[in-house]
Amino acid sequence: VQDGKTLTTDGPFVEMKEALGGYLFFEADDLDAAIELASRVPAARLGGAIEVRPIME
Repeated sequence: VQDGKTLTTDGPFVEMKEALGGYLFFEADDLDAAIELASRVPAARLGGAIEVRPIME
């Protein structure tokens, strides 16, 4: 989610020149639910980018 819009990319990583700012971990039932949660992160609405990735326990 970037600037309030959902974006997708073909590669595993978003191109970036800046350093990573941190991690947030959410538990969600599926990818769509995870994207919905990510869209609520303030940085997504303030010009930042949120990258959603699955993780395994």
